[in-house]
Amino acid sequence: MPQERDFGLFVLTLAAAAAVLVSIAGAEALLAIACVAWIIYRPRPITLPSYFVPLCAFMATTVVSLAMSPQPAMGRAAIYKFWLFAMGFLAANTITTSHRARHALLTLLIVSAVTSGLGLVQFVKKYLYYLTTQSIGDDPMINGRISGFMGHWLTYSNEQLLVWCAAIPAMLIFGRRWMILLGIVGASLVLSFTRSVWLGAIAGFLVIATMIPRRLWLGVAIPVAVVCLASSPLIYHRISTSLQPDFAPNTGRLELFFAGVQMIEDHPLFGVGPQRVHTEFPGYYRGPDLAQTHIYYGHLENNILQLAAERGLPCLAAFLWFIFELYAGLIELVRNSDRDHRWMALSALAALTGFIVAGFNEYNFGDSEVLMLLLFIVSLPFGIRRTVPVEDPCPTNLVAAS
Repeated sequence: MPQERDFGLFVLTLAAAAAVLVSIAGAEALLAIACVAWIIYRPRPITLPSYFVPLCAFMATTVVSLAMSPQPAMGRAAIYKFWLFAMGFLAANTITTSHRARHALLTLLIVSAVTSGLGLVQFVKKYLYYLTTQSIGDDPMINGRISGFMGHWLTYSNEQLLVWCAAIPAMLIFGRRWMILLGIVGASLVLSFTRSVWLGAIAGFLVIATMIPRRLWLGVAIPVAVVCLASSPLIYHRISTSLQPDFAPNTGRLELFFAGVQMIEDHPLFGVGPQRVHTEFPGYYRGPDLAQTHIYYGHLENNILQLAAERGLPCLAAFLWFIFELYAGLIELVRNSDRDHRWMALSALAALTGFIVAGFNEYNFGDSEVLMLLLFIVSLPFGIRRTVPVEDPCPTNLVAAS
């Protein structure tokens, strides 16, 4: 019975992570069921990932920032989102064998390939429609990008980024037949035409390239290169449009950056308050008529800038501590794990790096779907570590007393 309960918790946790790629409502419902089941059954022992303490510090500083906010009711959503962190805890405590880890990442890859296939179909339809309208609002390289089952292309592309990065080292275990699915996900990344995700994918690949066999990284890079070559006119269109001096997303990011820096200077300890950047930004904006610029200022398009301006420098320090502990823990696992377990740490390391680099140009930490998927992937190796046998450094010939 205990084993059946443990397996049931694993299935619920994995189902919640996979559902993130399809429906946030379904994912949150499954996560809630998994949390309730965990509380009822209370399995032992409990594994706390190395990032547990800094994550608690991040939550504590967020609560303080909310308490000091001039409009605390507006920022309650930041507190309500804390429960999503349970995804990391459940992953570390239910994925306790390499067999489960393989099935977990393979499930994510299959679901991601399905959503990528949908995205590719969407792109063809959107592009054909764009050829008839020639409107920038319909341009699938600019304002009409593919979104799969998600409501926004940034959520979709960041999810595909995490799965693609994590799946690369897993190919050492999965085998060549699954490379087709990885290629489909890679194609959707290229045709997402999201610059931050492109940079994140490159960084995630490079951070593990020297730690995987050459035949593997060639098998990953060549299909993506072929898609890039075939779509090079479209990529040129995307880049050339982005380089135009009046391109709104670029000019908007500059305005967001300067406003964010000023917010930090004016409110260094507690920020302007959770969820209040949108309210404060017009007061810091110094450009032409804001209503005519089409600048989106719901957030500051950068994880570090957003957290510092919104919640203060202590909260930013806690966030950076959380990232540092994640990297430290994963690098330790890469160095000390045996061959059968090392790929899981590499998967987490690649996904984390892709997320961090993409977050320099967008606030992906604030996206619930992306956050849940990230926590699931980076927490996988921490549950495996406790099950790896450790040799006794001081063997003896003593016999246990009966």
